[in-house]
Amino acid sequence: MGKIIYLFLISFSFLEAKEITQTFNIDGMMCGMSCPIKVKEATNEIKGIKSCNVSYENSNVVITFDDELVNTKTIANKIADYTYYKVELVNDKKSFWEKLFEKN
Repeated sequence: MGKIIYLFLISFSFLEAKEITQTFNIDGMMCGMSCPIKVKEATNEIKGIKSCNVSYENSNVVITFDDELVNTKTIANKIADYTYYKVELVNDKKSFWEKLFEKN
């Protein structure tokens, strides 16, 4: 009986996991050659990232990831730490006060 419940829980967790695609603005890229490569390299180290498309022209990156393995905050922090660029989730709505007192 315990094995059946265990298998059910494992199966259910796979059904709940989903791929999410999010866009992050990248502030600080100076060129179209090595800067996008640095962003891509930063995401290569993150478990759960399915795809990463960096656009120097749009100053952003579109990332598809498994939300069971990684979240947007972890992704943004990893890119920022690896590249020293400012990274912000496009859909991340912050209040005036949050923007004013934001820690970089």
